[in-house]
Amino acid sequence: MKKTFLAAAVAVLLGQNPAVAQSVPWRAVIGDNSGVTVPGLPAVNRGVTDELLGDLGKGYVGVRITSPDSAQGYWAMKQGSWTQYTKYGVTGAQGPGRTGTDATHVFLSINSGGSGAGADGQRVFIARAGAPDNTNTATWGLWRWDTTKNVEIARGATDADPLGPHLGDDWVFQNDSSTSFQGARAMNGGQVLIDAFVTSPTNATRRYLAKSVPGQPMLPCAMKDSTDRALAPNLTDGDTFDTSWGFSDITVTPDNRVYAELDASNSRVGIWELCSGAPRAVIVNNETGARGPDIGIGTAVFTGFNPVHPGQPGSLYFFANFRPTPSDTSRTGLFHHDGASSKPLAMNDDAGVYGPNWRGTTWNSFDTSSLTSAGEYTAFQAQVRSSDGGNPWGLWRVRAGGTPQLVAIRGINETGPEAGRQWDTFYGNAVLANGDIIAQARTQPDSEYALWLLKNDGSAPRRILKAGQSVSVPTASGVVQAAVSSYEVPSGAAPYSRGGDSWIGADGSLLISVSLATYGSAMITALPSNPIDAIFANGFDG
Repeated sequence: MKKTFLAAAVAVLLGQNPAVAQSVPWRAVIGDNSGVTVPGLPAVNRGVTDELLGDLGKGYVGVRITSPDSAQGYWAMKQGSWTQYTKYGVTGAQGPGRTGTDATHVFLSINSGGSGAGADGQRVFIARAGAPDNTNTATWGLWRWDTTKNVEIARGATDADPLGPHLGDDWVFQNDSSTSFQGARAMNGGQVLIDAFVTSPTNATRRYLAKSVPGQPMLPCAMKDSTDRALAPNLTDGDTFDTSWGFSDITVTPDNRVYAELDASNSRVGIWELCSGAPRAVIVNNETGARGPDIGIGTAVFTGFNPVHPGQPGSLYFFANFRPTPSDTSRTGLFHHDGASSKPLAMNDDAGVYGPNWRGTTWNSFDTSSLTSAGEYTAFQAQVRSSDGGNPWGLWRVRAGGTPQLVAIRGINETGPEAGRQWDTFYGNAVLANGDIIAQARTQPDSEYALWLLKNDGSAPRRILKAGQSVSVPTASGVVQAAVSSYEVPSGAAPYSRGGDSWIGADGSLLISVSLATYGSAMITALPSNPIDAIFANGFDG
């Protein structure tokens, strides 16, 4: 869900708060209006959708242009210029790149929804290609744009390597519709994680997860309802993954590790590492010991999970339900798996160590969908309970091995963003690897919406975007300033740490959808002044 934030009528136009003045430079990188002029873009009005920033940031902005017809297809920002890399009805660098007897094939359909970027700018997308004069033999498949040309990496209706599923003779990726391939995620080095349906030699349909590695056959990772040990949960003999998954359940780390929150037969649920040999259960329900909660109680077990978020290499953060003893009811906590055990970061414990650490309160509920992570830090929203009956919501950060630190509490002056102003509601949020938090929030009075930088050094919160402020717009006659009439930030935790492209990257760079005075719909970016390695040490703005 996206939240649109509009300018307040007179205040925006006549009286911008001095605190809105920013050192963060915003610049339009694309817009529907032909007046937004960026190298590579057609100098006409455009229809732009599927705007995404790569999960690592790095300027990897991608869009789909839907009009004019001559520009239809996926485009990517490359070295400061827009490059079109898919086009209907053509061969060559913008076509499917098939060879031999298929060299004349062209793209007939290209799925919408975005074309995700890998760490080196390579991108992946789902499409249908075939001979322009014989579409009956066309096939659905997956392609990887290697920043120069399109490379086919998976194809429906074939069992041949490297495009087939590599499950044996007559096992094929389905070729029925645009949903035969459910999704794909670009990884490092041209690798791609693929979620698809496959068909067996006896025409049975199975959900299948696999990894494409350049120069190798497809690597099988997991299959629904399979008892093959190379594809099954491996908790007990003959067990299976018995529920379909999606990328909301899957996490891909920068070092190409894959984790998934899955359901298995015999009422088992857990977190598995996939695509590094046979599926390996890391954390599971109804077990004590190494795969259970390490809370100092030998009988404690997990009873349910939310998807994991990566931390330092080999470590994971996750919300889970757990039961300390068989007679206890399930409760919720935040955990950090360090590669050996899962220790608590936030939960109601007798000593209050993992509590809110604010005015003697205890946790009332966690917004598990708000969890975001980067390196040693996580951030989340939660509601607390006080002894006098108060139950405010707030935003916390916690460092691996540490205890929760209150960042902001709603409706109370104590942690307000500035004198006389209170936090009201938080929307989209993301934590960076130095503990800084980017959060979209509404504050009171006057229901003011703004994007805020909440630094980890104790300094005051800073607005970095608000309706009414001006941003730079490149035009044919030079860079001009245009006021932001409204903007949109998706609600919930940004998925960049789990490998998903969105509105923020790991380097702190942002891509925000706005409406500009004179120029209409556009995408603006803010890029940190530090290089990526310094961002992790010094923060969003150095």
